[in-house]
Amino acid sequence: MNIMARSILLVGKTAKAFGQSIAVSVEKLPLTSTGRMIRRPNTARMRCVLLTTIFVIGCITIHERGVKRYLMHDAAKDGELQMKPTYFDKEHVCANALPYAKMHDPREEEVAVFRDVHIERAGGMADSFDKVPPEYVALPPGSNVACWDCSSRSGECMNPTINARNVVKCSGWTSGGDEAFGDDDEDYWEGDPRRIWVSYKEYEFLGTKRTVIHGDAAAFFGFFPTNFGHCLHDNFPMVAWLKSVVPEHTKFLLPNTAMYKKLLTFIDPSFVENRVYFFDANEIVTVEGGTLTVAKADSLIVGEYGNTLFRPLRHWIFENHPEYYPEEEDRHIVFYTRDGPHTEHGRVLELQHEQDVLALIRSAMEKYNRKEKLVIFSGQDGAGNILPLEEQFDTFRRASTIIGPHGSGLANNIWTYPFPKDCNERVQMLEFISGSDTDEVQSRYNGYYWVMRGMPIDWHQVVYTPDSSFYTTYIDLDAFQEALDDMWGPDKSLIEAQ
Repeated sequence: MNIMARSILLVGKTAKAFGQSIAVSVEKLPLTSTGRMIRRPNTARMRCVLLTTIFVIGCITIHERGVKRYLMHDAAKDGELQMKPTYFDKEHVCANALPYAKMHDPREEEVAVFRDVHIERAGGMADSFDKVPPEYVALPPGSNVACWDCSSRSGECMNPTINARNVVKCSGWTSGGDEAFGDDDEDYWEGDPRRIWVSYKEYEFLGTKRTVIHGDAAAFFGFFPTNFGHCLHDNFPMVAWLKSVVPEHTKFLLPNTAMYKKLLTFIDPSFVENRVYFFDANEIVTVEGGTLTVAKADSLIVGEYGNTLFRPLRHWIFENHPEYYPEEEDRHIVFYTRDGPHTEHGRVLELQHEQDVLALIRSAMEKYNRKEKLVIFSGQDGAGNILPLEEQFDTFRRASTIIGPHGSGLANNIWTYPFPKDCNERVQMLEFISGSDTDEVQSRYNGYYWVMRGMPIDWHQVVYTPDSSFYTTYIDLDAFQEALDDMWGPDKSLIEAQ
């Protein structure tokens, strides 16, 4: 078969299998008959090389099907809520949305450094919510995927720190030995935590069992899959995005952890029951009779992609949980406390200081005639038991304002109402984070703005004071009061972000 005929055949197969617009050129089209992979570049770089009428038709078919799938995942159940920016009101950018949260601190230099850090970290994306999507590839039938854990055999591993929790390394390869992502596809060396994909040749000996999955499949294994917060903001955005770009019959191969199962089952029980196989670390999964799709993000913290990955996650959650509470009397002002037996990683407000913070909240609620209910949330009930997900969801879906120290409890903002009608209706978050003189508490400026900026939230932050430690923390109460006045006082939500 000549190159033109084979290229036409591939375009047709790709359109049928993925319904996704792709960028191809005739001389670079891979051939499934050789057992080689099909590489799918980012949709932001879509451009077909149109040489014949047949290629025009093929590209249009792929593009049309891709758009249909995208809109299907980006519409409300009633069909009325179409995709539109959730961070703009008329001609204005919602305040405190880009390119950083609003820092409330009397020190101008601290605020300036905070802003510079966020702009630098954005890497050219400071003025956008939509980073170019991750690269993903479709491997041919007979391909394999595995994620590795060297905990029990660290002396034999090239990278002995790999543990399938906070040091995640995976491999994808064809039956012919081609890597899904080789060294030429990577910007980071193997020991860099931002690099997920490594050569199977160095770790295949760790394989404890082999499992065969039949039909098309997509696989993902992200950072810290055993942790509540990291599942929500470092794993599920990628899962939701992959779900939006592969056919609906595609099976998903996901980490076999109790937290993954619990959270995904809550979000979409039918998806888990009918389309998910949970695989263990060091389990090699082979896909027969279909393609294996895997993706490569540029960072472990996939929140850096902003709306690109959080948009499909917000819509996915809304499809199964459409609850909406527009009346102020039905809503909550949620204060997150880390004072509880299940809290890890410190950052607990000193107990009397926490009471002072709560007193300021109650006073501001009275001052501004806030009708919501103040809810003190720890993720636990009075007996110290973890709250059911349904109760956690209800608390945060009703939230109008969320206040508290950085921690996984604040990751519950993923449950907040995902489609505010304008800037004013966005949920407000006031987060306590580490600043330039509190590195002992946590990494400097480590807050949820950067991790979850793909959520339509009015972001505010204050830093811990220098007398804070890893275990016990304090904030500047004057700065905190100023933040409450700024959030609940005169309307500033339509001021264009600078």
